[in-house]
Amino acid sequence: MAEIPDDANPALDLLRSVGGDEMLAVMLATFVQFADERVPAMATEVSAGRLREAAAIAHALKASARQLGALALGDACQQMEEAGKAENAAAAADGVLVVQDRYRVAREWMRAIATAS
Repeated sequence: MAEIPDDANPALDLLRSVGGDEMLAVMLATFVQFADERVPAMATEVSAGRLREAAAIAHALKASARQLGALALGDACQQMEEAGKAENAAAAADGVLVVQDRYRVAREWMRAIATAS
């Protein structure tokens, strides 16, 4: 199984305590499906200069990522959101790269948990 970051465990444990492993697996699988669509869409919006639209996507990802324990991804989404709202194209482009990297890492451990149940 992929390595789960230590800072993810409190959120994952809380979700398990509420709904068990099955609910956690469904939540993680649903998030991965959503993020698989939205992360590339965010990059497309930034490339097209639609920074506010990209910021809205980052905002939507941020809360869900944090709720599921992907804190590094949530933080990257927050930075991307702020750059988009400020209409800072260079920071938004850099932010997309960071979000993509953090998502790649989170996706690995999220899928591992989701498929283990």
